[in-house]
Amino acid sequence: MLKITTTQDEKSLTVHLCGQLTGEYVAELEKALTPDQTKNIALDLSNVTFVDRQAMVFLCGIKSRITIENVPSYVTRWIEQEGRCGGSLSRESSEK
Repeated sequence: MLKITTTQDEKSLTVHLCGQLTGEYVAELEKALTPDQTKNIALDLSNVTFVDRQAMVFLCGIKSRITIENVPSYVTRWIEQEGRCGGSLSRESSEK
């Protein structure tokens, strides 16, 4: 199960995920990441407990147009091990 919530203001949109990010949620997530107006978009993965291959491919595909924050270490290692995404996804600490 995956819970998708958003926070936004005039300039930015952040999509927060909680749970398991699997291929069955990719279409719904893509809708949430497509705002009506051009905004700075961020995807927060801090509460994601599982990512499957289809979701990882989706993340690699969107990383050029949005900021992906708080990527779990196992996802970062998986991406690096397979040499996907042409580089790593950004991993921001929870401390700001």
